[in-house]
Amino acid sequence: MRAIGHIPISGISKKFAVFSLIFLAGLSAFSENFRVRKLIPMEFTEITEKITVESGINDAVWITLPPDLTYISGVELQLKVPEEIVTWRDSVAYMLYEKIEPLPTVKNKNYYGERVYLNTIPGNFSLTLYIPISDDFSIKDNPYSVKLPISESYKDKDFSKSGIFLRFMMVMKGVPESLEDAILKISAKPVLNGKGALNLTTTPPASDEKKYSVFIDDLPASDYGNKILSVGEHHLSVVSDSYRNELRTFRIDQAKTTVLSVRLRGIEPLLRIICPRDTNVFLDDSSLKVTSEPIVITQGEHSVKFILGDYEVVKTVSAQNGRTYSVSLNVDATVSEEE
Repeated sequence: MRAIGHIPISGISKKFAVFSLIFLAGLSAFSENFRVRKLIPMEFTEITEKITVESGINDAVWITLPPDLTYISGVELQLKVPEEIVTWRDSVAYMLYEKIEPLPTVKNKNYYGERVYLNTIPGNFSLTLYIPISDDFSIKDNPYSVKLPISESYKDKDFSKSGIFLRFMMVMKGVPESLEDAILKISAKPVLNGKGALNLTTTPPASDEKKYSVFIDDLPASDYGNKILSVGEHHLSVVSDSYRNELRTFRIDQAKTTVLSVRLRGIEPLLRIICPRDTNVFLDDSSLKVTSEPIVITQGEHSVKFILGDYEVVKTVSAQNGRTYSVSLNVDATVSEEE
């Protein structure tokens, strides 16, 4: 004699189990009128939010999501199953509905909708359900959870107004009356996809912005003010005939926005001066104030003169467009030992 839960399958319980299977077989997808004992709303306002409620048999939960579904690919439901339902496994079914009328409210108990999925709660103390709402739902099938089929109507649906309707119902005869009072504890949270956003701003060096092209991972990008990308490392390049080419590496984190600012530099040659403090510097015989930032120079030959005390040195720079040059004055000290 084989046991299911804590109850051995006698001839009578076998009949109940057979009835349950026959009953479920007859519950194929179709539109129907039905009544629930109570409607339990689960309204999400944040994508990282987690909501926990309690539901009885013959109740239903109504799940609504935030208006912005950019990072949401589905909903995860974790059911904590009471011992009574575990003992009488497959006695309670959960059903997913679409096209619910009227709009669910806590006051209304009578509905009309199209049932798209049905299954029974097995003899386990926990059950995880995944309800995908988009094609980029990334959680794989596994023996410890049930992934409900995605509906085409979900892909363009506004889940902040029209949500997910999940109903519970007794589907086995001959169960104890106490089972009617069993309570399911349900925790729900949005399932995030593997995406984030890039917010790229560029700052031209002049008031008149010249043309340039942006490439992300070697692909042209036009809408880079809020570019949705996969999580991980990415490469950015800004290419122009009027500005210097800029290369950056950045990382996208899940459901977050990476802010990146690129200052575009002209193609004129740049000169950076590095020297000790109190050094007098002259560029083409004109005194130059030294800063940490490079300065713009013209193409061609330039002379850089350093004067530090009695020490003077002159260097020549042949400048070309698109290049940056550094001229450094190194003052060294030599230590010698004599007998």
